Amino acid sequence: MVTKSKAPAPASVVNIKTTELIFDPENPRFYRLNSQHSMVENIIEDMLDQEGAQDLMLSIGQKGYFAGEPLLVISPKKKGEAFTVVEGNRRLAAVKLLNGEIVPPKKRQRSVAIIQGEAIEPAPTELPCLVYENRRDVLRYLGYRHITGIQEWDALSKARYLKELRDEFYPNIDEAEQFKNLAKDIGSKADYVAKLLTALNLYEKSKDNNNFHGLRIDPADIEFSYITTALGYKNIPEWLGLATPKDVEMPDLKMGNLGKLFSWFFAKDQHGRTIIGESRNISDLAAIVTSEKAIAALEETGSISTAYLYTDGPNEALEKSLQEALAKIQIAWRMVPDAKHLTSSHEDLANEIFDHGKTLRNSIRDKLEDQ
Repeated sequence: MVTKSKAPAPASVVNIKTTELIFDPENPRFYRLNSQHSMVENIIEDMLDQEGAQDLMLSIGQKGYFAGEPLLVISPKKKGEAFTVVEGNRRLAAVKLLNGEIVPPKKRQRSVAIIQGEAIEPAPTELPCLVYENRRDVLRYLGYRHITGIQEWDALSKARYLKELRDEFYPNIDEAEQFKNLAKDIGSKADYVAKLLTALNLYEKSKDNNNFHGLRIDPADIEFSYITTALGYKNIPEWLGLATPKDVEMPDLKMGNLGKLFSWFFAKDQHGRTIIGESRNISDLAAIVTSEKAIAALEETGSISTAYLYTDGPNEALEKSLQEALAKIQIAWRMVPDAKHLTSSHEDLANEIFDHGKTLRNSIRDKLEDQ
C-alpha cells in the first residue's frame, strides 16, 4: 500500500534578493543541456533560445514584474547558501538578465542590451517567493503545472520528472504499482508512464556509454519522442533485447544495437541530415531490423528506402494496395445501378482502370515467371 505524502504547510510570501536565488540543477528541462559550459550559461542560453525569456524581459521592462505568482523556492541547507528556485526559473532568468546580474551569451548581448535600454520600469532586485523546506514538498505540484497544466514539458522532461517522482515516492513497491500510481499523479495511463521511463533508460544508457556511443551527437538535437515512437513497434524493442516496450530495467539490452539505433536517429552527416529523417520512417525501420540483409544495406548505403527493399515490407505494401484497390472498385460497381446520370467520362475512367489493371496483372505475371 502506498502512503500519500501530506500537502506541505502553507508558506508565507517573502521577498528574496535575486542574488540569493539560484536555478534548479535538478529541473527536468535542464537535463539535456550541453555540459561544455557552466550550468548557468547553458540555462540562460536555453531560456533565451527556447523558453521565450526575451519576450518576458520585454514585458517586465515595459509593465513591471507581476508579483501575484511567487516563485517556489527551497531553503538552503546551510546558512549563507542560496535559495533554489524549483518553479519560476524562466522568470528568474529574465529578471537576472534585466538587472544585469547575469551576462547574456555573445549572440544575445545586443538584443538584451536594447531591451535593458528601452525598459520603462526598473529591473527588480528581489522577487516574491514561497519558501519550502524540501524539494519533495513541491515535487507533485510541478506535475500539475507542466504535465497536466498549460506550460507543458517536452517528452524527455516529463520522463525525468516521472523518474524523480518514482524514486522519491514509490521506491519500494512493485513496478506495476509504481506505473499505476505515477499515472494517477499525472492524469495519464500506466502504459504511457512505462514507455516514457523505458525510453529514458535507453537515453541514459546511451549517454553513459562513451557519451552516446562515441557518436557526434549534440544532446540538444536528440528528439526523445523518436525513442518513444520506436518502442511502439514490436520489432524494435525485440531487436534491442527488451522483453516488452515496458521493460524499464532492460537486463538483456543489446548495447550494440542501441548504438546503431542512436546513430540512425541522431547522428548527422556533413549536411546536417540523419539517416532516419522524419519520424514516419520509423515504421520502415521496424521492418528493416528484422532482416540482417536489410540492416547491412542500411549501414552500407545510409538509405532507409534502399534497406526497406530487403525486407518483406514491399510485398506487404503491394498486397495492401491491391486489396484497397479491389475494395474501391467493388464499391464503384455497386454504385452503378443507382447512378441516374452516367456520362462518357465515367466510361473513360472505367476504361483507364481496366487498362491499368491489365498492365498491373501482366507485370505481376512477368515477374512471377522470372522468379
